[in-house]
Amino acid sequence: MLTVVAALSGCGAQPPGSSAAQHAGAPHTPPASHAGAPISQAVSQIGNPASGATPIPISVKQKKPIKMIFAGDTMMDGSVKDAIRRHGADYPFSQIKDEVSKADYAVLNLETSVTEASDKDLNQRFNFKSEAGSLDGIKHAGFDMVSLGNNHVLDYKEKGLRDTLKNVEKAGLRHVGAGLNEEEAFRFESVQLNGATVKIGAVTRFMPTTAWKATDKKPGVASAYEPDKILAAIRAASKDADYVLIFIHWGVENTTSPQPWQRKLAADMLDAGASAVIGSHPHVLQGFEFHKGKPIAYSIGNFLFPDYVKGKKADTGLLNLTLDKGKVGVSFHPLSIRNNRIVNRDAAYEAAQLAYLEDLSYGVELHDQAFLEQR
Repeated sequence: MLTVVAALSGCGAQPPGSSAAQHAGAPHTPPASHAGAPISQAVSQIGNPASGATPIPISVKQKKPIKMIFAGDTMMDGSVKDAIRRHGADYPFSQIKDEVSKADYAVLNLETSVTEASDKDLNQRFNFKSEAGSLDGIKHAGFDMVSLGNNHVLDYKEKGLRDTLKNVEKAGLRHVGAGLNEEEAFRFESVQLNGATVKIGAVTRFMPTTAWKATDKKPGVASAYEPDKILAAIRAASKDADYVLIFIHWGVENTTSPQPWQRKLAADMLDAGASAVIGSHPHVLQGFEFHKGKPIAYSIGNFLFPDYVKGKKADTGLLNLTLDKGKVGVSFHPLSIRNNRIVNRDAAYEAAQLAYLEDLSYGVELHDQAFLEQR
């Protein structure tokens, strides 16, 4: 297991960019390191006011640490659909089932409509459609919740979204990030874990058209284009929660660095009361940063995609969060997408991925025994 330990650097203060910036690709420039002495016993300092972190309400009822897993963009169309028809719904997840099942709670981003509808949204370049039975593989692998706050859940318009909501619920999975109206889309699901209250929400900062936004009278996704709405939702959720986790779909596809507006928005969400920010959408891994001791994973990449994904797009992994005494610890287990399934790799691959993620991160470095610590 590759572990990321908090770096106490701040985020950039640049204003958010326009939505058009998300479409413009740019070559990656590794971030400059943040100066600072290494911290000893870094895990214990996450969330410690003495280290500059913002205190988080701590439940006196929490019995033991909470182990959570987040996974990235997942869809079961194309060659994955064919593989499931041949081998069954559990096939893509068979190598990661044991790890996911050991978590107290696990969440992934469901990057697809789950429907039999045929009326496509023609604003999309690609339309993803998965079969209802494929959700059984997600559930059997140990996942408990899916995020629908993304730019593919409405690929087959409102009927596709309504079908997806029904099929997800029928499969025994909870969902966040989309709903039959704005209130449902922005709702944070409350989960009781080991005596603590954990609230999870999801939003998207990328959609093909503003018509995808949920409103008081129309189904859709929770839009992060209006930051005040998501910040208000986070503040409300944090009033009676021990931990608040936000899954956000954002950034520029195929680029390995977050945009300045993302770093600013992440800091704002954490200051509003979020305990951690988890990102997806670029289809490649991006690095980590810590704001006042709270973690940001800018992109956890694809998780399950058809066999046309190669190279960096096929690099994936499981993001592990440990919630304990108001603090959030982070580790990442590198994996690969091969032949329509998520597979384990050897120690050399894992070490190389950790070093790569270190280069992409802000204020963290590789330390002995695969720890990442503050520079």
